[in-house]
Amino acid sequence: MRTIALIAIVALTTACASSGGAKRQPALSGLAPATPAPADYQRPCNGQPATPEAAYDCDRRSILGMVGDFTVKFAFDETLALKPGYKPKPAQRSGGDEFVFVVEDRGDFIALQHILVAGSGKDAIVIKHWRQDWQYQPKEVLVFRGNNHFALQPVDAQAARGAWSQSVYEVDDAPRYAGVGRWDHSNGVDAWTSDFTWRPLPRREYTKRNDYQVLGAINRHTLTPGGWMHEQDNQKLELSADGKTTALVREVGINSYERTEKVDFSPGREYWKKTEAFWRDVRAAWADAAQRRKQYDLQHMLDERPRFEALFNLAEQAAKGETVTRASIDAVLERALAPAAAKTAQAKP
Repeated sequence: MRTIALIAIVALTTACASSGGAKRQPALSGLAPATPAPADYQRPCNGQPATPEAAYDCDRRSILGMVGDFTVKFAFDETLALKPGYKPKPAQRSGGDEFVFVVEDRGDFIALQHILVAGSGKDAIVIKHWRQDWQYQPKEVLVFRGNNHFALQPVDAQAARGAWSQSVYEVDDAPRYAGVGRWDHSNGVDAWTSDFTWRPLPRREYTKRNDYQVLGAINRHTLTPGGWMHEQDNQKLELSADGKTTALVREVGINSYERTEKVDFSPGREYWKKTEAFWRDVRAAWADAAQRRKQYDLQHMLDERPRFEALFNLAEQAAKGETVTRASIDAVLERALAPAAAKTAQAKP
């Protein structure tokens, strides 16, 4: 698969603890069925559940409602200048086709992987895209604090009660952002809304702009009759050396996922069959590194090449049937994770 050749283009077109007494669900792994019937996912609940147990089950089914085959459209509009003299930039539009499937389900933890496929047959280009992990009543989340700095942050027990964290990861499973929020199932709508979270510059802009350093966002995921939608209420923030933030502009992001039966995703499914075990080891390596270090600065370049290329090259070896050891993966991460130097604390909304 020509993953490396197209990854830079794709990057520019996209946004991209135990629960105690929670009910356990059967473990799931591997590929999801192609195009689940929309009727199974549109309305996981009939109104707001009356008990925590019913809400937990309903929340789970809502998260799993994002599984399937989709045509995706990305739309970003700067809507309101907040700093004197700032002029909003032109709207951005892009899209693609991708399928979303469960890579892990422990009941109170669900991991969904996105795979993007461009073209078909032997000419298809497959991109391992972003991943979203959902944790019920999280004890901690790995948050972005600016200046390439990530740190494990405890979640207040009261804020975590009945809530889910969503942690988003890049194409090579490096962390990107995490937020905590709650699902609301009232009025015939199933939607999760996050707290105000920080993230690095979106890939659609980080090679083009240096006038802001942090994207602050409130994220909402809503199931729709034809799929689901990710809405973003964004602020582009200047981050000074002393940690002070200044907002440049507000931005509205709408990423729509519409179910499709017209796209041949078989090249992507075949790629995952060949590399699933490798990427499982990569996920474990990143998680182990976070627990061991607690905080670190994430390097985007290794030897003047983008960091993701090192892991994607190993994935290509795995796809060819070659043995890739965990030690090889850990060696890449050791180069990518520098001792924490940033002192910037995340601003409160």
